[in-house]
Formats: sequence, structure tokens, C-alpha cells
Amino acid sequence: MEAGEVIGCRGKHATPFMNNDLQRERDACPPKLESEGGLRACLVYNYSMKIASLSPAVTEILFALEQQKFVVCTDQFSDFPEAAKAIPHLKDHQKIDVDALRVFNPEVVFTSTLVQEKLAKKLKEEGFGVIFQDPRSVPEIYESIREIGTILGCEPRAHALIETMQQGFNDTKRKAGLLHRKAKVYVEEWHHPPMVSGNWVPEVVKIAGGISFPISSAGIPARDPGKNPPSREVSLAEIQTFDPDLIVLSICGAGSVASKELLTARAGWNELRAVSENHLFVIDDSLLNRPGPRLTEGAKRLFGWMFQVLH
Repeated sequence: MEAGEVIGCRGKHATPFMNNDLQRERDACPPKLESEGGLRACLVYNYSMKIASLSPAVTEILFALEQQKFVVCTDQFSDFPEAAKAIPHLKDHQKIDVDALRVFNPEVVFTSTLVQEKLAKKLKEEGFGVIFQDPRSVPEIYESIREIGTILGCEPRAHALIETMQQGFNDTKRKAGLLHRKAKVYVEEWHHPPMVSGNWVPEVVKIAGGISFPISSAGIPARDPGKNPPSREVSLAEIQTFDPDLIVLSICGAGSVASKELLTARAGWNELRAVSENHLFVIDDSLLNRPGPRLTEGAKRLFGWMFQVLH
């Protein structure tokens, strides 16, 4: 499946999301079909629909687009904004119970990123209308927002949200340009085994004025040529060679409560220069791990720590 693929389209003009009345209305004005490299996406427009948002990032985007009234359920990690906590949550993120999902009778199910690729395929096989997005870069995140806006008929709001994100990144980038040098940054997404954050995170580090630990490595084949590499396992030797100025723990699912001991308790890791100089920080992982609007806040946090370390 490709980024932005809509799974389960039926018939010449049909979508998996419409009731009969809406279908007759759309037959008079068929949905736009896009095709590129075998990808066909059925894009639908503004009407009421029941949405299952199984991605925390998509949930945040839906709220930012003021489409939360259509969300009937989310995954267990959709916790922002605060109002999202009041929406019924389904247990887990990668292994959603099909029967529990079916209770909500969603017309469209949003899934996102590599970790939900298998889930998207499974839900398609179960007959759900599934939208699977896999953005790996900041521009691809913009495109995913644009696509959601098109599907829900709120393109102007999607455009405004993208502009707000661009402005936020540009503000941080301008400040970062005043730093006297670029800081080397290692962002850790998982602790056992240690994994460096990939996908869009190195771009965010660069926007914030840093040099990110290199995700690509000799001998490791690209999973998807042409796309940013995903997070990968790293060794202490690699980190020692890189010698970061600061280390940021962005442990997936831990929020801001991850313990620094997840890193310092490993043999040899407490001897890294960044650790010995007390340049080890913990960030709410939702500010870096979710491909959505709050990445701009993540960039601000990174810049603030780089400023602190370099002064």
C-alpha cells in the first residue's frame, strides 16, 4: 500500500463510505480519481460520516480541521487535545479488535504509518473502508493533511493548517539560524533495543538548527527507495562515533514520563559526552512521533535545548 491509499473503493463512482442517498448525489458529480504508479485513491467530499480514527496523529488533524464531531471512536493513544479523551477508545494501536470496531459501524477508518500497515490490510479484508497514510517527511505530512481535507470537504481549513505549520517551522528555523554552530543530536525513539528516530524527525532536527544522527547506514538496504528511512536499531559504537552534543529521549508511547535511566543504565552509555555533560533530555514523544500539527512544538523544544547546550 502507498501513502494516502484508500482501500475498499467499489464501482464506477462508489466509495465505501456512502449511504444510498449520498451515492445517488455523488453519481451526479463523481469523485475525483487519482492514479500514479498503480495507486488509485477515491476522494470524497463534504458530508456527514462516521469516522474511526485509529491514529493519534490523524485524531489531532481531525480536531485541528474541526471535524471531531464525526469521530465515533479512536485508538487508545489518541489523547490530544483534551476533548479527544472523551471519545470512545479501542484497546491497542496495532491490533485493534475487529468486533469492537464493528460496533461503531464506521464508514471510514483512518490508519497511519508503517506500524499500522498490517492492521490496514486486515481491516480491509474484514470489509471496512480504510484509508492508510504513510508520510515519511514533512512535505508528505502536509500532503496527508491536504488529502484528509479533500476527503472531508474542508480543503480551506486543511490549507490554513498547513500554512500554520509552515509558519511555525519557519519561525523556529529563523531563530536557529542565529546559533553560532549546529549541535549534533541523537533522538531515541525506543530503548530496548535502542532505536534512533527516523522518518520526518531528522528534518525537524534540521529545522531546529541541529545535525541529526544519520539514519542511513552502509550495509542496511533501503526499505522504500525514494522515501525517508524509518527508525532503526543502533549500537553504542555508532553513537560514540557520532558523539552527539545532546541526546533526546522520545520513547514511543511514554509521553513525557520516560526515565533517563532507560539510556544511562545501559553498559557504556552513561560515558557518552552528552550524558556526562548533563545534556540528556526527555521530550513528550507525541511532539515528535506523531506526523501532525504539533511537530512545530517539537521543533521549538529541540531548538530550546540546543540553545541551552551551546551557550
